[in-house]
Amino acid sequence: MACSSHAFTHPGNIRMNNEDSYFTSDESGLWIVCDGMGGHQEGNFASHLVTDIFEQVQLKGTFEQKIDAITSQFYNIHRILQKKVHKLGNNAVIGTTLVLLLIEDEKAVSIHSGDSRCYVLRDATLSMVTQDHAKNIQSEHGERKALTRALCAPGELSLEVKKFQVKKNDVYLLCSDGFYDNLSHQIIKEGMKMTPLQEGMKYMSSKVLSGKADDNLTAALVGVY
Repeated sequence: MACSSHAFTHPGNIRMNNEDSYFTSDESGLWIVCDGMGGHQEGNFASHLVTDIFEQVQLKGTFEQKIDAITSQFYNIHRILQKKVHKLGNNAVIGTTLVLLLIEDEKAVSIHSGDSRCYVLRDATLSMVTQDHAKNIQSEHGERKALTRALCAPGELSLEVKKFQVKKNDVYLLCSDGFYDNLSHQIIKEGMKMTPLQEGMKYMSSKVLSGKADDNLTAALVGVY
C-alpha cells in the first residue's frame, strides 16, 4: 500500500506567532504534528526541535526497530529541553504536544503526548486513534483545559504508543487542538471524505479560519491507497 499526504499550518486570526510545527514524509511513511508551549519563543523552539530532528533521521530496519529509533529520538529531544530549561531558570517550562503516525505496509503506530489528535476515517466511520492527555480545571477565568502529558521540561517524558492495522482507503488526520477545537465531527468527517486530499484540507481550514480561530492551527491529512 502507498500513502500520500497534504499538510496545512496557520497562526490563526488572533496570534501573531505560530508555535505549531509539522513534518511529513510520504516516502518514509512518517507524519508528525506538534503544538509548542512556553513563554516568548520557547514553544516555537520546542515544536520545531521535534520536526527539525526528524527531518534528519533515517529510519532503518524492521518496523519494531523504527519504533525504538523514534522513541530514542524523543528521549534525546527531552534531554535537550531539560538543558534549555536549566539555562532559562526562573521556573521556566518549555515543551510541545506531539502526535506521530508511522505506517509500513499494513502496520501502523501512533505515538502521542498531549492533546494533539489523530483521527481515522475507515469505511465511512470517523473515530479517534488517540485520546487526549488533558483535563478541564477551574481557574479564576473559568474552566480551562490543562495538559496532563506533553513532551515537556521540567518533568518526566511520558509517551503513549498504540500499534494497529491499516486498511486500504483509510484516511488519517493529525492535528493540533487549534484545528479540531473549532470543527464539529461532522465537518471533519466531510473534509476527510473529500478527494483529492487538498480539497478536504481546504474545506476544513476555511471553516476554522471563518470562525474565531483564536489559536494556531496545523493539520496533516494522510491517505492510504
